[in-house]
Amino acid sequence: MREADRLNALLEARVPAVAAALSPLGRRAAFPKGIPFQAGAAKGTRYNATIGQVTDGRGGPLPLPILVEAAGSLDPKTTFLYSPQPGHPGLRKDWRDRQRALAGGATAPCTLPFLTHGLSHGLGLIADMFVDEDTTVLLPGPSWENYGLVFTLRTGASTASWSFYDGDGLGVTAFSEALQGLTGKVVVVLNFPSNPTGYAPTPAEVEGLVAALDAYRGGPLVVVIDDAYQGAVYEEGRLTHSMYWRAAEVLDPARAVVVKVDGATKELLFFPSRLGFLSFGFDDAEAEEALMSKLNGIVRGTVGGPPGPSQALLAAALADPERTAAEFADRMEVLATRYRVLKASLAALEDPRIRPLPFNGAFFAMIDLDPSVDADAVRRALIEDDVGTVHLPGTNALRLAFCSTAAEDLPELVKRFGAAVARVAG
Repeated sequence: MREADRLNALLEARVPAVAAALSPLGRRAAFPKGIPFQAGAAKGTRYNATIGQVTDGRGGPLPLPILVEAAGSLDPKTTFLYSPQPGHPGLRKDWRDRQRALAGGATAPCTLPFLTHGLSHGLGLIADMFVDEDTTVLLPGPSWENYGLVFTLRTGASTASWSFYDGDGLGVTAFSEALQGLTGKVVVVLNFPSNPTGYAPTPAEVEGLVAALDAYRGGPLVVVIDDAYQGAVYEEGRLTHSMYWRAAEVLDPARAVVVKVDGATKELLFFPSRLGFLSFGFDDAEAEEALMSKLNGIVRGTVGGPPGPSQALLAAALADPERTAAEFADRMEVLATRYRVLKASLAALEDPRIRPLPFNGAFFAMIDLDPSVDADAVRRALIEDDVGTVHLPGTNALRLAFCSTAAEDLPELVKRFGAAVARVAG
């Protein structure tokens, strides 16, 4: 029996929802018993002549001294030797512990996170594993533009959308109606706080989303919770942690695959780290091993193992959770100040053609413009005024990223924004 066939049979027996949702690539995938596998099996042997990396002959690294000096106090083995394919086990455990703690000690099922080359890579692995041309990917409208590339470019999948806003709140009814109107395999992508809207839902809105997911009976269901901006919430009464835990608690693992995608990029402001994580909402050791083998196979056949120096830095931060939490809170207060200044400055604009959409989290505000004013023309006009913004495809809106603008500069930015709208409107 081929290894992939063995893994498929195991998943069908242990977690049928995962097996039913696999794409053709996902069914073919398995971690080959090649060099990394055999090197892992030989780990700890006295004379280890498996893997092609230069060591000191005793299992330690043999890096250039100049690199050692630059790395400072980082762990040399983690920094300079090949990482295990799914990431260092201690780091993966510490990351899961952090995620549970952020959710107040959540106890819902969660596999040991699989380390990816950033969040986008994690989403891409989900697409590889579960998305094919017969899949519908349900996205909010508007949503992060990269979702289209990630989930449809290589898979041929189709997309459907739902209206993100309902007045000043979340379009929970629109989401439910859009989902229940679909049949066949569906991959739902939910991202809170949202990019590009900067909106974080209330706990009641999350309950509505989970209830709609729980009611779906049209076919295999994969629920992807993109937690890129977890923790960046600036108003009371909003969910400050991942909705993954509630979804994994409520949804039946025999019918739905719940996936948590997160990472150090925004959650710890470690932007070039290229460290993301994938976690799955079931509790079955054999099924977890089978799923990890499939992920390992895809990664081995594409980008290879994850970076060591980034893991060493992240491990150092997670080893001191109190300091890390305090420093992150300090950075969030900087963003909260910018948020409040931007909100007040936008509220002071007295132009009915400019409509800031509700926002309370993440790094962004989304500004909807009257149909008589072309948003991309405003974007181009703002560049002439030394202001950079993003026009969102398929909308007549611009996104402002207050995360990269000093608080004292935001009033002038908004002033120039208003002037550009007036100038384009004529």
